[in-house]
Amino acid sequence: MSQIKIVNVEDHASSREATTELLRLEGFAVFEAATGSEALKVVADVKPQLVLLDVKLPDISGHEVCRRLKADHATASIPILQISASYVTDQDRAHGLESGADGYLVKPVEPAELIANVKALLRMRNAEEARRETEQRYQLLFESSSYPTWICDLESLEFLEVNQAAVKHYGYSREEFLTMTTRDIRPPEDVASMEEYVSRIEAVPNAVEWRHKKKDGTIVETEVIWHELLYQGRRALLVLANDITERKRAEAERERLLSQEQHAREQAEAASRAKDEFLAMVSHELRAPLNAMLGWAHILRSTPVDQATMTHAIEIIERSARTQSRLIEDLLDTARIVSGKLRLDIKPVDLTSVIENAVELSRPAAEGKGIDVQLSLNASREVITGDADRLQQIVSNLLSNAIKFTPHGGRVEMRLERADPHVRITVSDTGKGISPEYLPFIFDRFHQADSSSTRRNTGLGLGLSLVRYLVELHGGAVNATSPGEGQGATFTVNLPLRAVLPRSHDGEPPVFGAAGMLKAPSLSGVWVLVVDDEADARELVATLLQQCGARVTAVASAEEALDVLAAGETGRQPDVIVSDISMPDADGHELIRRVRELAAERGGHIPAVALTAYGRSVDRIRALSAGFQMHMPKPVEPAELATVVASLTGRAGRVMKAR
Repeated sequence: MSQIKIVNVEDHASSREATTELLRLEGFAVFEAATGSEALKVVADVKPQLVLLDVKLPDISGHEVCRRLKADHATASIPILQISASYVTDQDRAHGLESGADGYLVKPVEPAELIANVKALLRMRNAEEARRETEQRYQLLFESSSYPTWICDLESLEFLEVNQAAVKHYGYSREEFLTMTTRDIRPPEDVASMEEYVSRIEAVPNAVEWRHKKKDGTIVETEVIWHELLYQGRRALLVLANDITERKRAEAERERLLSQEQHAREQAEAASRAKDEFLAMVSHELRAPLNAMLGWAHILRSTPVDQATMTHAIEIIERSARTQSRLIEDLLDTARIVSGKLRLDIKPVDLTSVIENAVELSRPAAEGKGIDVQLSLNASREVITGDADRLQQIVSNLLSNAIKFTPHGGRVEMRLERADPHVRITVSDTGKGISPEYLPFIFDRFHQADSSSTRRNTGLGLGLSLVRYLVELHGGAVNATSPGEGQGATFTVNLPLRAVLPRSHDGEPPVFGAAGMLKAPSLSGVWVLVVDDEADARELVATLLQQCGARVTAVASAEEALDVLAAGETGRQPDVIVSDISMPDADGHELIRRVRELAAERGGHIPAVALTAYGRSVDRIRALSAGFQMHMPKPVEPAELATVVASLTGRAGRVMKAR
C-alpha cells in the first residue's frame, strides 16, 4: 500500500523541519513548501491526501491559499489543517474556517495533538471518498437499470430523481418528471388507494401491483418494488417499476382457455353420463313390456285359464306391444334426426282435426287418472302446410307428456288460437312442473329431470326433443315455461301461416275444380306487381296469378317496386299491386304511401291489395288508411285472391278453362 502524502507549508524553516520529521516518523510521505505560491504548485503536482498550512506566509496568506485550493476542482476534496500563531484571535480562527479549512490549530501544538488531528482529517477524507464512490456506483446502477426507476418523497410523493428507462417508458422528460408526483402516473380512480397504501407503508422492502398511466394515456399493469431510504435528508422511496401488462394478458388468456377447457370437459362428461343413463333407461323400458308379454304368453301356453283371465292377458300383451312399438319408433325417429334422414310429407293440414284426433287418442289415459282434458279452439279451422302425421305426433307427445306428469284429479288444457303471423298451440297442465335448473335442458336429448332407478314415470325422455325438432322442421318454434316444481307447466308451439293455401298433393293448383273448370276468374291481359320479401311466398303468389293468365312482375322490396313503376313501359303501368305488409327497411304501408304520392300517369292511382299475416281489425283499418283498396289476411284462398284482383281490374265474371 502506497504512503499517504502530506504537503507541509510553513515559512519558518526550523519549525517546518520539525513538523516534517514528526510526520515522517508516523510513516507519512511529506513534501515541503515555504511560500503560498510554492504550496499551490507542490499540491498541484503531488496530489496529497492532506495539507498542513501555516496562516502567515511571506507572499500569499494561508487563508488565500486555502481558498484557491478549495476553488480548484482537482484539489477541492483535499483536507486542509491550518496552523496559526499563538496570538491568533477568534476572528482569525473564523476566517480560517470560512476560507475552507477543515481544521484549525494554534501554535504551539503538541505533537500528539497534531498527529491526532492529521489522522482524524485523513479518516474524514477516506470516509468522504468512500461516500463519493458509493454514490458513483449507485448512480451508475440507477441509470443503467433497464427498469423504470425513481426516488420520490415519502410524504409529498414528489419525484426527486428518475432514470433514463423511466423517461423512455412513460414518455415524460426528466424535467417534466421532476415537476410531478407519483399521483400523476396513476389513473385518477386509483390515486386514493395508492395514498392509503403509502400511508401504511413499513420501512421494509415490499412489492405491490399497480396500474400506471403513460403520458399518451396508455394504462399498463405494473409490479412496483420499493425500498425506504434517506435521500438528501428526506424520507424517500426508491421505486423500481416492472411492466407486467403482457404477462397479465397472457395469464388472463391462459385462465380463459383453462376455464373453456374445463367447461368443455364438464359438458363432455355430462353428455357421457347422460348417454350412459339413457342406455340403461332404454334397456329397462324395452325389457319391461317384453317381460310382461313373455310372462303372460308363458302362462297362456302352460296353464289352463278361464275366459276372463285370457281376455285380461291379451289386453296386457297388446298394451305392452303398443308401448314397446312407441318406444322403438321414438328411437328410430331420433336416429333419423341424427342422420338427417327424417323427411316430411308436405300437404295442406287441418290443425283443428289434428288436435281433436290427438285429444281423442289421449282420453283413455286421462280418464284412467281422472284428469280433466279441456279443449279450447279459439280459431277457425286453420289449414297450414305440413306433415299431418308429424303434426299429430307433436300434439300427442305434448298431451301425453302433460297427462303423464299431472297427478290424479288434475287438469290439462289444450288451446288452438290465431297469433299473427302464427298459429299457436298451447298445452298447459297442473302437474309436477319443471325446476328452474332443468328448464333450459327440457328439449335436449338424453336429458331427464329424474333418471334414477326410483323415478315414478316411465319413458325414454325423447318425446320433447322430437317435438322441438319436428316443430322447427315445420318452420316453427316451441318453448316451455313453469313457475317451478309442483306448479304445472305450459308448452307453446308457434307454426307459421303461409301466404296462400299450397298446391294439392297431386301437384294441381288448388284453384281447379273437379270438373276441370277454374273457380277463379281469368286474369288474361292483367299486369300484377307482386311485392314480398319472402321468396317462397312471392313465388307462390306469382305462380297462382300466372296460372290464371296474369302477367306478373315479382320483386322483394318496396324500393324494387318503386323502381318498376319508375321504369314503367311507355303509357303502361301495372294494373294491380299485391304487397306484403311486413318487410325490412320499408314496409307495405310505406310503399303504398309513396305510390299514392306519385302522379296518376306514374302509377299513383294503381289499385293495391295488402296480403298480410296480420288479420286484426286494427290492421285492416291501418292498411286501408295507408292507401290499399283491399286487406287480405294470410293464408288466403287462391280463388279469393284471383277474384279480388279481377274485381279491382274490372275482370270479374270472366272464367277461364283449365289447361
